[in-house]
Amino acid sequence: MMMYGPPPPNHPAADTPGSAASPQDGSASAGLKRKRKSASGSRAKDKSDDDEGASSDLTLAQQKAAALELKKRTKTQRACDSCRSRKIRCDILSDAEPPKCQHCKQYAFDCTFFLPITETRFKKKRLEEENADLTKSPVAEKRDSSVFGPTSAAHLLHSQASISSRIYEGYDSRYHHTFEVSKSGDGLIRVEKPTQTDQQMSLPKPIDLHIEPQIVEQLLNAYFAEVAPILPIMTQAEFLANPAPAPILLYSMCLVAAARREVPQAVFDSIRYAVNGVIKAEDVLSTPSMANVQALLILCMTGDCHSQFVPTALSAMWARLGTAIRMAQDLGLHRAELVKQDIELRRRVWGACLISDRWMSLVYGFPYMIDIHDCDVRLPSSGDAKDLYMDELVRLSVIGGRVVKTIYSPSGLTLISDDVLHRLLADIEAWKANLPENLKFRGAESSQSAGILHLLYTSVCMIFWRVFMRISYSCPAHLKFGLTVEQWSSLVTLTGESIDWLDAHERVYDVWLLVAYAATSCALVQYHTWVRRQDPEAVGRLRKLRDCVRRWEGAISPDHMSARRKTAEIITLLYEATQGPQLPLEAPALNPTGGVKGKQPPALDYKPDPTRPGAGVFVAHKDSQDDFEDLPAGIVVRESTAGEGSKIGNGSTQGASTTSAGMVNLTPLTGGRGSHSNVNPAMNAQGQGGHVQVMNVLDGSQASDALAEFAMTDTTFLEGIPGGMFDWGQWDTFFSRINHNVAGEQQQQQQRQE
Repeated sequence: MMMYGPPPPNHPAADTPGSAASPQDGSASAGLKRKRKSASGSRAKDKSDDDEGASSDLTLAQQKAAALELKKRTKTQRACDSCRSRKIRCDILSDAEPPKCQHCKQYAFDCTFFLPITETRFKKKRLEEENADLTKSPVAEKRDSSVFGPTSAAHLLHSQASISSRIYEGYDSRYHHTFEVSKSGDGLIRVEKPTQTDQQMSLPKPIDLHIEPQIVEQLLNAYFAEVAPILPIMTQAEFLANPAPAPILLYSMCLVAAARREVPQAVFDSIRYAVNGVIKAEDVLSTPSMANVQALLILCMTGDCHSQFVPTALSAMWARLGTAIRMAQDLGLHRAELVKQDIELRRRVWGACLISDRWMSLVYGFPYMIDIHDCDVRLPSSGDAKDLYMDELVRLSVIGGRVVKTIYSPSGLTLISDDVLHRLLADIEAWKANLPENLKFRGAESSQSAGILHLLYTSVCMIFWRVFMRISYSCPAHLKFGLTVEQWSSLVTLTGESIDWLDAHERVYDVWLLVAYAATSCALVQYHTWVRRQDPEAVGRLRKLRDCVRRWEGAISPDHMSARRKTAEIITLLYEATQGPQLPLEAPALNPTGGVKGKQPPALDYKPDPTRPGAGVFVAHKDSQDDFEDLPAGIVVRESTAGEGSKIGNGSTQGASTTSAGMVNLTPLTGGRGSHSNVNPAMNAQGQGGHVQVMNVLDGSQASDALAEFAMTDTTFLEGIPGGMFDWGQWDTFFSRINHNVAGEQQQQQQRQE
């Protein structure tokens, strides 16, 4: 095959001194072009003749220059396919037949020249263009997503009564929140995660991987002084007893300590980069060891330790915590003295696993992992004050887990009885009553341990009580358990005390995610108190909490601690909502849990009254048609009788027959044998057979002539209807007659078909 064309015509002969050869000889292209051996042989002969003729006219210096030039020209301009793909030098062997380079000969490759020149020259550019087109395609823009459950801060914001949707519209947009609500109002918060393209476009600042030894020493001292007392996982004595601590454990302690407000962001970013590098290099997530368990538990104290992107960081923290718990179970930490060494260390680490498991499930709204019935390990018993604090924190965490399991499972309150709720409330109150003297809360000057326990106890109480605010929610009909004014006033006091203490000990806000979550719970209670009672003290406490959070935000870079800012922003939103005109009351966008439905908040005025439990009462307007019969007695009174102390609620004589016509709606319930079974058996129990009709006096059509229409359709349908809502025996008789009639109609239809 002819690779190069013939020499150009009318080329002058090389007959002058200094001319090495004529173009016909191919001397100029001998070292630059590749030739077949059949052609190169004759050309080489001509070249040697010309060289001999010209050598007499050349000086020694010119000969050296010509030899050097010839040596330089031994490199080929075009490399073979193999060398081009590897981007290496291609040295052609002149004595090889067929032509072959040194690299292909050494590795026994086929030395080919099939690829066109542009194949590799523009390959990089072509790949860049293809990648650019790929990122524009709909497939590349597909995003993964995660969800937040009913106890997460985002879900609390969207399902809390009396919070207008205008408050959190911008918040949802900034953090990519969406939620789909069923007809019943149930749903979950959905969060879109950033794509790989988004992460590449958001390149982090240049990271200085060099960390000065004195900085590491300062961070370790800060960890044992400020972080370890909050969640005791590693003691200073245990750390110093190990001459060569695991790198992941060392870096983890430094990273959480670097989350404090006075540490520069560059230091935090550098250590986070090092931590993630060690996790991958040493396969930490697949290697069960005590050091790895401790390191992962420490990292899970702060969300921003895991990634610079908020959704990715929170998902990684949840996954890494699960890995730590599985590792701890693999090491047998959940069993009593399975290993007869480091017993107190093993007890303390397992206690930290249980605390993190329960509270992270609360923060995310997800099921927890540890079942205490599978454990027989005892609590730490060294007698140290930190162990006593941790023991009480473990007990409170177990109670908090029971609240989540009892109230916030998918079935919610559907299958829960009043007795279960009363026992759970008694256990919550007993925990506080049985606290050791040195851990009891005594105001803003309480110790750090007592203050944290009080703050988390307040959060558990808020999560327990919020679903029973029957003014804004409708609970299942079989439950009489409800939130009284006295109990809500007590919760307002608890949250106010917690805010005052946090304002005096604001540095605990820096490192532990649970503190931020509990502070948000307190803000929600104070905001609801302002909406319902127009209490100026609630606004003052919201402002105090907002200022506390702002001081933390003002001490760090604007783009630092993004995951923590997401929670802090809710507190700011709630306070700012109190500064303008009060927005119209709305039903919650999401239901707080299964079986509990949000409803349009009624128009009620709060009247302070020191003579009443809770120091106040809600007053209903004269023209109010809202049904308050499911409220505990003494919460709402009529406007005309407010001064006389008359009440509306369970046990009241008035209002029993206030249900007006037009509020009756027949709703068929599906379920029973003909429906598909659910993975959770409790969800199947919500349907009670295939042909059940429920008379619902709260939802549905509000036509004024609804009862007249039912009477015209079936004059016997409403016979025997009870005169009062709570005449339970009459209701049972009434519905049994309906079910009997339905069964008779089905039997008649079957006989006609036969």
